[in-house]
Amino acid sequence: MFPVPDRIYSPELLDSPDDCSGHDELAGSLADIRVVNRYLGGVSASLRHMDELASYVTWLSSGEPLRVLDVATGSADIPVEMVEWAKGRGIKISITAVDISRSIVEHARLLAAGYHEISFVVADGLRLPFADGAFDVVHCSLALHHFREDDARVLLSEIARTAGHGFIVCDLRRSWVAYGLIYVLTRFLTDNRMTRNDGPVSVLRAFTGRELAVLASGAGLEDFRVVHHPFWRMALVGRGI
Repeated sequence: MFPVPDRIYSPELLDSPDDCSGHDELAGSLADIRVVNRYLGGVSASLRHMDELASYVTWLSSGEPLRVLDVATGSADIPVEMVEWAKGRGIKISITAVDISRSIVEHARLLAAGYHEISFVVADGLRLPFADGAFDVVHCSLALHHFREDDARVLLSEIARTAGHGFIVCDLRRSWVAYGLIYVLTRFLTDNRMTRNDGPVSVLRAFTGRELAVLASGAGLEDFRVVHHPFWRMALVGRGI
């Protein structure tokens, strides 16, 4: 059993996307995140829990769309996968994808072109401009570790507030093994400066499962559970407030 490293607070380059070296560098970093999501468990974890939550929504068979909010959407790769997931199950879906960065939203719009089910809003996850329970499911992936504990609790509270049915918050689990793996992968599989910096840093900024549960309780969440996934992923899954 390896000891768990202390959490660090060093910023990631993606925290300031407008300060990157240019369009190509940001696009490359977002592309690398899409690869990690696809092959290291991000997409599968999110869709597994979408399956679970959707199974409890009895009115889906009526033809009404499943209303989904994706917070800190990045390049909207997971919303695109959600649309395909819904099509495969004969479910209508409407996804609002938000990100605080206008530059990132512009990238996402291009990558999700043709998916009319997805709309985009530039918004801060700490102050979501939506009413309580405005969405059936609120999803957030690989964003929580970007925040210090106080703001992380605010983010979780906002996610739960806007979730009329349930929420899914997926992120990394802090681990020396995960840090070593991502450090090696980012050196062999990409030459993108942002990815090489942010990949290892993001693992050390991540929470443990126990810390995530404490954060959720501190945010006022009650009906939730923390699920561990392969490749040092985890998900906080629960009901809205």
